[in-house]
Amino acid sequence: MKQAYDNSTGHIVADFDGKLMLVDTGAVKTFYDEYQGVRVNELSHMVGKPLDGVFGMDSLKGKVLSITRDSIQLNGISPDNEGVPLDYISGIPCIDIKINEVPCRAAIKTGATITYISEKLISRDKFTRSVNDILPFYGNLRVKMYVNYFSVSNKNYFADAGELPSEYALLSSTGVDAIIGTDLLNRFDLVMDFSDNRLHLISK
Repeated sequence: MKQAYDNSTGHIVADFDGKLMLVDTGAVKTFYDEYQGVRVNELSHMVGKPLDGVFGMDSLKGKVLSITRDSIQLNGISPDNEGVPLDYISGIPCIDIKINEVPCRAAIKTGATITYISEKLISRDKFTRSVNDILPFYGNLRVKMYVNYFSVSNKNYFADAGELPSEYALLSSTGVDAIIGTDLLNRFDLVMDFSDNRLHLISK
C-alpha cells in the first residue's frame, strides 16, 4: 500500500485499495463518512489532504501494522524480539512505560502527531517551543512542548512532549497518563502486532 506522511502535520495517510485513509489507532472504528460526530470532510480540511475515511482498530484486529516515516505495511512480519505487551482501554492500544522514571500507562494513538503527558507526570523544566496539533476527534490545539525522559521497553530517550489536554480527560480517568503520537517515528520504526498483542520499537 502507498503511504503519504504529512511532514507538516505528522499525520499518516495510506492508500488502502484506492481509498485514502487516515490511519488512527485511537479510533475504535473504521468509517468513511461520519462517526460519533466526526466527519471525514472536516478531518480532510484539518489535515490538509483529501481523505476517504479513517482506518481504525476494528480493521487492525489480528493484523501486524508496521509504520516508518516512509512506508506502512499491513499484515507484515513481527520482529523476533519480545517487544512490549499491548492491552486495550476502550479499544485503544496501551503499553506500560516510565516517564521521568515514574511507571505509568500510555495509549498509542497514531492520530496524534505529538506525545502528551498528564499534568502530574510532565516535567516543565525545559521548555522548547509551542506547536499546533490536530486531533482527529477533538480539533486544533496549541501546545507548549517540554523535554521529558521516556523508558519504553529497553529504549531510553529524551523527547519533547506537551501536557495532556482536557480533551483526553476520559482516557486520563481510566489510568492513562500519556499519549504516544507519531513523533515517535522520528526516533523508531513502529511495529504493532495485534495478533500477539505486542509493540516493537526498532531503532533507526
